[in-house]
Amino acid sequence: MQLEWLKPLTDLEGPFACATLDVSNLDPTSRTHRLASWASTRKELERCGADQETLSILEDAVSGAADGVGERTRVVCAGRGRLLLDVGLEGRPRRQASSFGPVPKVMDVVRGLDGKETYAVVRLDREGADIEVIDPTGALVTATDVTGDHDELRKVGAGGASQRRFQARAEDSWKHNATQVAAELDRLVREVRPGVVFLEGEEHMTSYLTDHAPGPLGDLITRLDTGGRAAGTSESAEAVAKDRELARRRAERDARLVERFGDATGAGSAVEGWEAVTAAVAKAQVAHVLLGPDVWNREHPEPGSVEGAGQDHDQDTLLWSLATVGAELSLVAQPFDVKDGIAAILRWSDAATSR
Repeated sequence: MQLEWLKPLTDLEGPFACATLDVSNLDPTSRTHRLASWASTRKELERCGADQETLSILEDAVSGAADGVGERTRVVCAGRGRLLLDVGLEGRPRRQASSFGPVPKVMDVVRGLDGKETYAVVRLDREGADIEVIDPTGALVTATDVTGDHDELRKVGAGGASQRRFQARAEDSWKHNATQVAAELDRLVREVRPGVVFLEGEEHMTSYLTDHAPGPLGDLITRLDTGGRAAGTSESAEAVAKDRELARRRAERDARLVERFGDATGAGSAVEGWEAVTAAVAKAQVAHVLLGPDVWNREHPEPGSVEGAGQDHDQDTLLWSLATVGAELSLVAQPFDVKDGIAAILRWSDAATSR
């Protein structure tokens, strides 16, 4: 994960007040629960020394309208009279947490976004398609309804030459409409640059679109056998299929990263263990840090802690340092056998690297 979103904060002086909140929007009582949750968090931050101006800024941010429907997490951070970070994430947080100190605790953002990517969903039928683009936070980027202008859509049993003529006209209409969908989808792909395009719906249409999609678009398409545009399509089945494919893509990414680390180790341009990695970060030597699941999946410290404890605090400090030097961070989901569950691929090596 690139950390450009955090880099502007590294030029600022703390303290920083941060909170990870459950802001799920499930029913009419959800707003009441969100406000009660914030009230409890505010007391914790007050206890830790957060000033009233900073608390008011955070309260204004979290007390407005919900940022989505369903189970949601909100990570906010403020300091020096400014709202510095406000990120909504899919799913509930493992636990709500707050902190007030010299380093903002925003590893929850990395946990929520790492391995996620922008994707498009195309629900296709013979008349056209509904297209949605979803960003890594689970938020809707854009929704487009493409309806083709050819309406000879149904094959009919007219018999003889007439039947063949009607069938040909119907197939021409499907192909024309699929072409219009492909053109709009190609435009969106070039504009939004999703990592994957999920395609589902009527068999003839999906086959034609897949076979005739322009190169960059065709390379992104993954077909789902979960319905499409018709009423009654299973949303849960679609969600499971999408999650399965995204998990597969993340596993492939992790495998490539682990292989890259192995190659870098053989070349003498990698280190492992907290001490070696943090020393390399201090010298701006690190290009990419990999955290194993036993580290990044560890529970948070108690809510309201000023400094945090153990490895969790190390993660936030590490994240801050990586953003400062422009390095990447990836949370490897598969077992990763390195010292202390942390490794780094280096930009360059020196005599200290080989010791």
